[in-house]
Amino acid sequence: MRSSRKGGNGVCKVYSSAKDVIQYTGTQPRDLGLETDEDLEELITKWLIQIKDLIDRDRNRDFHKEDGGVPPGIDHIAMRVCANVVAQASFRRESTIVQVDDYTIQMVDDRVFTTSIRDDLKRYPRKARFGMTVIGGGGEA
Repeated sequence: MRSSRKGGNGVCKVYSSAKDVIQYTGTQPRDLGLETDEDLEELITKWLIQIKDLIDRDRNRDFHKEDGGVPPGIDHIAMRVCANVVAQASFRRESTIVQVDDYTIQMVDDRVFTTSIRDDLKRYPRKARFGMTVIGGGGEA
């Protein structure tokens, strides 16, 4: 899996890739109201950038900057989250309301980090957030 894509002003790093998400979901440009494969890849890459930010903030780490590179599991998690975003976007184009049975109507759930995805993400520990503060006078009287 490729974990970076060149953008207009440098390299834009993501987890997974638009092509992997498209292959995983089988989505077509028309599913999202788009004209071309390039438009679809651009949109999915935009979502992967957002997903990378969410993962990095959740885990308090950037896997691209770590020794050993991005673990394949992180690429897989990003692909699954993005697949949820694709499904949600596609479904929202049709309607934001779901009728469950004859009487129950509910709004489309917008959570893309499912319980199973969160469980898998926990396999990659958060880095501690801490800072150091110097206290004391240290000066001469």
